[in-house]
Amino acid sequence: MKRQVRVKLFLLFSIFAFPATAQESSATQSLLQKVIEERQQEKQRIQERETRFLQAKNQQAQLLAQAKADFERFQRQNNPLKQTTMANEQRIAELQAQIQQRKAETGDLDSVFRQMAGDFSSTLNASPISMQLPERQKAFEQLSGAQNANIEQMEQLWLLVQEEITEAGLIQQFDAPVVQPSGAIVNESVTRVGSFSSYTNGQFLRFVPETHELLLTGQDSMQTRQNQRWFAATQTLDTLHVDPSQGTLLNLLDWTPGWQQRLEQGGVIGKIILSLGALGLLIILWRSVSLLWQQQLLRQQLKALQTPHSNNALGRILLRVLALKSDKQSQDQANDFMTMAQVHLDEAVLTEVNQLEKGHNLLKLLAATAPLLGLLGTVTGMIVTFQSISFFGSGDPKLMASGISQALVTTVLGLIVAIPLLFGHSLVSSLAECIIRRLDEQSAGLLAQYLSAAQGQPLLLNTSPSITSPGQ
Repeated sequence: MKRQVRVKLFLLFSIFAFPATAQESSATQSLLQKVIEERQQEKQRIQERETRFLQAKNQQAQLLAQAKADFERFQRQNNPLKQTTMANEQRIAELQAQIQQRKAETGDLDSVFRQMAGDFSSTLNASPISMQLPERQKAFEQLSGAQNANIEQMEQLWLLVQEEITEAGLIQQFDAPVVQPSGAIVNESVTRVGSFSSYTNGQFLRFVPETHELLLTGQDSMQTRQNQRWFAATQTLDTLHVDPSQGTLLNLLDWTPGWQQRLEQGGVIGKIILSLGALGLLIILWRSVSLLWQQQLLRQQLKALQTPHSNNALGRILLRVLALKSDKQSQDQANDFMTMAQVHLDEAVLTEVNQLEKGHNLLKLLAATAPLLGLLGTVTGMIVTFQSISFFGSGDPKLMASGISQALVTTVLGLIVAIPLLFGHSLVSSLAECIIRRLDEQSAGLLAQYLSAAQGQPLLLNTSPSITSPGQ
């Protein structure tokens, strides 16, 4: 709009600035008249716009006045409510101050109640009595969720604690689901001894606080039999095994390895030690039976020296003596008969000694090898332990348990195998020594008879004074 006004003024200025002809003067007057008319129209439009603006302004002023009037009216209506609110807030502050004062005067019963409820919560969750009385868990949850405990709730908590104390001194029997080792759940008769242990058919039951289930754990056969005798006893006193830790000892019992797990911890070296021990026991059994049988045959042979048998050591020596006698009769030119007789007797005895001591050296070797293998297992286990420490550090002892177990188990196995083998070797050596001593005595008697025969006396095997009887 301003631009149009400038253009029209420029045209008007141009008309006055330059002379023109009559025709141009008429056109200029027309233009001037047009500019004047447009200017008047522009003024009229501006006046109309101002009029509308003033009307809108007056209308907004009326609305503002109406809003102020409404606000003042609402303020007058709200003043009593604000006064009431302020009075209520003041009353609440006074009551809260009274509550705090009463809490201080009564020793802060609410905090004591919450502390006691928190302490009793762990006891309630870990108690096997909850299996028999599951409804008290819900009652305790309602008590623990209370904001400000009243006298009734405090009394109810005290009753729950008193009930726990009373039930802890009773032996109760009830039916409950029991989780078997296979995972099956069977409803069985459960005997609860206080809050310590639970049993079914004399077997321990472990209470799982997280799931509130009774779990049938690994059992010791001796303890189970003793518990069964206690449950079967009616008038006599008997011993009952109780877990005073409320399941902690049973958990440790589950983790305690049996003899099969112990043997597995020994590894390959442990199996080799056991194999050597089994071999040594077989040798001991074989030699013991053989030597005892030879002793029995020797006693029988002593009762019948005139009829020697080849099934025993003394009989074979006597047969060699008879053969030597016949050989002597065909050798009339022999110069040193006594030396030849002693050599033949010593040879016969040594032959029998080798047979009697068969396997003894192997037993000594096995008895000496077993502890050495145990020492080898100890060194190997410690190497595994140090490797675990170098890889994972020493923060978790379970990572080192396998190596330490191998070290200790192999040592124990080596000693367990070596000690019986030493005793077994001593046994068979004693049996063999007894027979050898008897053979030496008989050989001395036979040599004395040879001396008598060399002097012209007859050779009589059953009349030698040096031959001992079975009872000597």
